[in-house]
Amino acid sequence: MKEKEILEMQRLIDEGVRRAQSRLWQRAGAARQSLVVCRDGKILEMVPEAEQCIADSYSGDPLARRKQR
Repeated sequence: MKEKEILEMQRLIDEGVRRAQSRLWQRAGAARQSLVVCRDGKILEMVPEAEQCIADSYSGDPLARRKQR
């Protein structure tokens, strides 16, 4: 494979992963469920809001948001 083909394939794979994450995030938000993820070696519980997108979701304390419900 040529370098250009490899880069294009990697771009398509990355795009597919982002879409899958987005759908999972939206479903969890609609069902009012939390997601448990490992980030930088730490286990985090994330509580998505139905209106938020993934980029907005990684800030703040997820446990504090859950207690507010």
